[in-house]
Amino acid sequence: MGADATKGTLRSGGDEVEELTTAECWRLLERGDLGRLAVESVDGSPDVFPVNYAVRAGHIYFRTAPGSKLAALVRSPAVAFEADGWDGAFQWSIVVRATASALRLLDDAPLSTIASAHPDDKAIVVRLVPSSLSGRRFRDVRVTMRHTTPLVHEPVDRKPVPIPHFPPPNSGTP
Repeated sequence: MGADATKGTLRSGGDEVEELTTAECWRLLERGDLGRLAVESVDGSPDVFPVNYAVRAGHIYFRTAPGSKLAALVRSPAVAFEADGWDGAFQWSIVVRATASALRLLDDAPLSTIASAHPDDKAIVVRLVPSSLSGRRFRDVRVTMRHTTPLVHEPVDRKPVPIPHFPPPNSGTP
């Protein structure tokens, strides 16, 4: 999975959607720490779990404990992983298709950088080995609208209405 320089800009309904290069996808994944793991659950239905993760050497790592997530990974190690973010002007989303393998301890696993938000001990480290990676980025139209279009609840041509049970103080009266 080398860098893909053929990615570019797509037009969708007048808005630009940029397909990210492989290198840009990895750069954004390395900045993040929360993603979603999609698995086939033990009963065959899809399931999605939020996971805190870290990236190292082209692999994605997260911690887990015995339970439905680990049981699903053991039963069917083919998974999808998604991470997304916002930088103030642009939204981005990256989808990774991968094979999961549970590891007890691994010398190259970035254990100290995987900070789980869950209070339980998560002693099992899972490594995702990607088979494909794709990402897109687009301008967040809500930011543009915020600066050019008044919101419905913002009066444009009226003074604020005093709140009846909290009248403004009389000027000149202590």
